[in-house]
This record gives sequence, C-alpha cells and structure tokens, in this order.
Amino acid sequence: MRRYSSSQAIPAPNIPKTLSQLIYNYIRDAIIRNKLKANQKINEKEIADHFQVSTTPVREAVLRLGAEGFVTINSHREAVIKEISFQELKEILQVLSILDSSALELAIEKLTPQDLEELEDLTAKLARNCQLDSIDKFLELNTAIHNRLWRNLPNAFLRETLHYVHNQLLRYNYARFTAFRRPGALEKSLEEHQHILNVLKAKDKRAIREFMAKHWGSLLQPSTFEEGLKEFIQTKGGEKRVKEKERQEGFV
Repeated sequence: MRRYSSSQAIPAPNIPKTLSQLIYNYIRDAIIRNKLKANQKINEKEIADHFQVSTTPVREAVLRLGAEGFVTINSHREAVIKEISFQELKEILQVLSILDSSALELAIEKLTPQDLEELEDLTAKLARNCQLDSIDKFLELNTAIHNRLWRNLPNAFLRETLHYVHNQLLRYNYARFTAFRRPGALEKSLEEHQHILNVLKAKDKRAIREFMAKHWGSLLQPSTFEEGLKEFIQTKGGEKRVKEKERQEGFV
C-alpha cells in the first residue's frame, strides 16, 4: 500500500483558523488534486513533522475527513484514501440530481436581485474560463455557483446534506478535470449553467426542477465526457498513460 510522503507536499492554505483546520484543508486539497491517491495510507506522523506540530491536530483533521467520506479508517486506526469507482460516481450524481432539483425549486422564490447579480457574475467568470488552460478555475467556479445557490435554501438540513453529497463528488475532481479536456465538454457545461441562470431569472419552478434533474445526470450520458471519466477511473494507475495521450493531443 502506498504511503504519504513529505516529498509530495503541496502548498498549505495561507489563513488557517486552527491547526486542525489548516491540516484538514491541506489533506483534503491533496485528495481533490490527486496528490494523495485512492488506497494510499496517510502517515499522520510525517504530516505532523511537516507542520511541526503534534499528531493531535492531524488526527482531528483525519477523523473529520473520515466523517465526510474522504478517507476510511480501519480497525488499526489507520487512515486510507477512499477508493473511487464509476459505479459510486453514478450513484453520487443520481443523488445530487434528486436533491438539487428539489432544492432549487425551494430556493428559487428566495432569490433576490442581488443573488441573481452574483450568480450572473459567477456565470460570466465561468464563461471567461471555458478553455483548456484554466480547467481548474472552471471547476472552482462551477462549485462556487452551486454553493451560492444552496445558500438560499430555507431547509438547513437539505443544505447540509447537499454539501455532504457534493463533497463526495469533489473526490472525483481529478477524473472530472481529465474528462473536461475532451472536445466539447467544457462548452456543454457552460451552456447548461447559462441555461440554469436564465431559468432562475424567470423563477420558473417547474423548469428548474426538470432541468436540474437532467443537469447532473447528463454527465453520465454517452459523451466524450463520460468516456474521459471511465478512462481515468478504470485505468486505476494508468494516469501516466492518460497524461501522455493528452500531451500528444496538445492538451498539456
């Protein structure tokens, strides 16, 4: 089993609220960015040494990541990065499709002109980053748009549930990053987000419910995006081959 090494270190966030929060952000970002890979063991002592702290805040961060589904903790209290699979991704997107379609139907009446202005600004930024050399920013803005929408939910439990399920999707961000490099995938996602904005402006409850049910599910419809997801997930360690293919196609 692969272990975490300090040589894989990534820059830590600049403004931590607590040591535990800083380390949580650090590990979570490493998982999302595929610096820590599925089935890789987290060495809490190495991380503690890297931050020059005791293992206590590291353990707190790991336990939180376990509660959020990013890692699994075995009977020996060892933390391992959770495995990914195409079947699980399908299930996550199915749940998001059901929850988000109901959520936005509830939130749509709560949207103020200022809310819509902020969403319009985020969508405009998404359009400006709809290109291969800024996919990371595109994904960041994609998440920001959904988070901004969920802020208006009158049902706090539904909002927390959506964030939990969406966190599971973030575990697949590197697969999505790879898939978005496929021809037309970025443009299709942008088009859908622009349509969401237009429906929200019209405050059409039925339309937003129906479209959000399709929005998440469309990621798994037969397409170059779906092919990209499958290739990344099913190769499991074939990441080098994927990158070499992208380089040959002029993507990197």
